[in-house]
Amino acid sequence: MRYLLITFLCVVAGGVYFYNTNWFHASFMGDRFHRDIFSAPFDATKIGATIAIPIKYNYKTCYGLTIAVPDSKLAHRGFDGDGIWEYRFMSGNKTLAEGLTAQPSKRHRSLYRGVSYVTLLVFDLPFPGAGSDLTLELTVKEPMEFLRPFAGQIDCRIRPDYSAKAGKCYNEALKIVY
Repeated sequence: MRYLLITFLCVVAGGVYFYNTNWFHASFMGDRFHRDIFSAPFDATKIGATIAIPIKYNYKTCYGLTIAVPDSKLAHRGFDGDGIWEYRFMSGNKTLAEGLTAQPSKRHRSLYRGVSYVTLLVFDLPFPGAGSDLTLELTVKEPMEFLRPFAGQIDCRIRPDYSAKAGKCYNEALKIVY
């Protein structure tokens, strides 16, 4: 009887551990796991445009900062080049990390339900050294001219970037180093 109880407790503990992994959530609850933690209109075509994003998250994983445009053709067009943003992660009165995003690239674009996404930055949450008041500040340093036809329809989004198939971030090359 004791061995049966120990086996049962091990199975339950293993099940709880497995349920709490990013792999499980991304594989079996993908719609909930990959839901945006932030989405707001942002004009990436205007130099000096600024946005401050308070970051609240549900999963301890990597997240991607993306631009979303409601045009399926954009994901298939070849574009590289213009568009650099300055980012700054703030908590309290401290700057935890700052730098420039990568330029938009055809290697870091995707299409989902008629919306084209371009990933610019990938980071881990929880952010090292951050409190509960983590904020991401973005400023357009070089406008994204290729998005000019979509001005007013551009969204800035943050969502999990984890791939269950690969067991890591989709856009690992864009991950910032703290």
